[in-house]
Parts: sequence; C-alpha cells; structure tokens
Amino acid sequence: MILRYILILPAVVSVVAMTGQAVDLSGGSLRIGAGTTLRFEGPMTFTIQPGAEVVNDGTIDMGMAARLDEPSGGPITGSGTEMALIDLDGPIGNEEPGGLGLSISTDFAAGPITITRGHIARVFPEGDPSVERWFRIDAPFTTSGVADITIAYDASELNGLSSDAIGLFRSDMLDGPWNPLASTNDPVDHLVQASVAAPWGVYTAFDVNAPTASPSLVATNGLHVWPTLTSEQIFIHSTDGTPLGPVVVFDGLGRSLAIPSRTSSHDLVELDVAHLAAGAYYVRVGDRAVVKFRKA
Repeated sequence: MILRYILILPAVVSVVAMTGQAVDLSGGSLRIGAGTTLRFEGPMTFTIQPGAEVVNDGTIDMGMAARLDEPSGGPITGSGTEMALIDLDGPIGNEEPGGLGLSISTDFAAGPITITRGHIARVFPEGDPSVERWFRIDAPFTTSGVADITIAYDASELNGLSSDAIGLFRSDMLDGPWNPLASTNDPVDHLVQASVAAPWGVYTAFDVNAPTASPSLVATNGLHVWPTLTSEQIFIHSTDGTPLGPVVVFDGLGRSLAIPSRTSSHDLVELDVAHLAAGAYYVRVGDRAVVKFRKA
C-alpha cells in the first residue's frame, strides 16, 4: 500500500493489513489533525520514505503488531502522540513496541505495557529544554521491579543540545518536576540508556548540566545566585559574608562577555543581562563556583 499527499481530518481511521504487508509513504505529506486517530491493525510496517513528511497532531496507534520505520533526519513531528502495546507472558527481552524508539527489558513478567511517544520538548522552570522526544511507560499491573530502557532519538530532535552532554530524566507527570537518572549516553548512535524502577513514568533527555527545578540555585561555599531564568538582572550574594571576587559571564562557547554590573557591597553584585540574546550562559564567581543561568 502506497500513501502520498494525505490530510486526515478528525476521525478514527484504521489501516488493516494481512501478515507482512507494508504501508509506504513514498513522498509528500501525511498530516493527522487534532482529535484524529490513525490506527494500524495487524502485523505490518509503516515506512516513511526519505523526503516524505508525517505531521501528527492527533494519535497514531500502532497496536500490538505494527511497526514504524522512520528515515534518519525525518522523524514524525507535531503536537500529537504515537502509541504501541506490548503484552508478554514472561520477561521482556529488549523489545521495542511499535518501532517507536524505546526498547525495554525486564527479568519479570510486567503484564501489558503501553508506550506513548511525543515530540514537544519538555522544559525546566528555568527554561532549559529537553530533546524533542519523550516517552511514557504505562504498566497498570506493575508496581515493583526494575527495567532497562534504551531511548533512541533522531539527530534532528536534539533541539540545540549536545549529544555528548544529555542524560535521561524521569517525571511522574508530563510537565515535571524532573529527576535525573544514572544513565549512559551513546552520542554516535543517538541512544541514552538507564535502569528504571516501577512504577514507571515519563522519560526524556535533558542537558545533564541543566539547572535543577529550583527557582534559585545555592552553590557551594555559601553562594546564592538568582534568578536562573531572567530577562533583565542576575543577583549574586555571598551568604557567609566572604568577598565575591571577580565575577565573569561566559556564553556557551566559553567566550567572556562584557556585562554591566552594580556592586552594592563586597558580598552582593547585580548583573544587567537584558542586552544578551536568549539562551544559556554561565557566571563564574571568583574561585567559588560556576553557575548556569538562562536569558529569556
């Protein structure tokens, strides 16, 4: 079956295939509107050929048997989600439900598991974004045990992050708060891996050096820097009264920047960063610490 130049309006559309049938999007665009479900029923492969485009603002349901095959540099985009179901009687051995990019292994029977994938980047309160891919693992009958997961992403989904500096984070909810996981990173093959304990939740990859979910950061040696997301000023305070020393701001390439400052005392400095372009920066305070902030 070959698809080309299709717009699917709000509806529930099922694609049914016999064993081994392929559904190819050979060119053009497949656009799935909000409120629409495109359901694949049966053991088939939905292949998006290089140069074709799928924008999903609804739901693509791969079921238990269908698989997705996306080209490098051309993954599905949009505000919607893709989902797949796995239901094995025993342990799970590196299964990738629906070909969605999340592989899971367990040494116990987990019961039915639904994998949901989305494409809208998650964001820390300070403004640091995730990659443009997240997964939710729903397993209603699994309340304990540890699974090994591997998340694959496309290079086009890095969202300005470095593939060398990302790690997995977990949340109970889609909007956080996010907790870092002890994960391993394969930047060449675009993979991040971790062991995750049930009950499972939502997973994505952030910069491992991103700020925490606190509205302010307390660094070492009694240093307080706030706010870490700002459009105008940054305040630096030595809470133990020790002189701050030189305060230098760097951009993401390590270049020092000329920043107007006002010193109220030896232990309090105000930086004016209103002129900076939006993005991540670093402030070095004497020999105490380097703290990351984001200009909105």
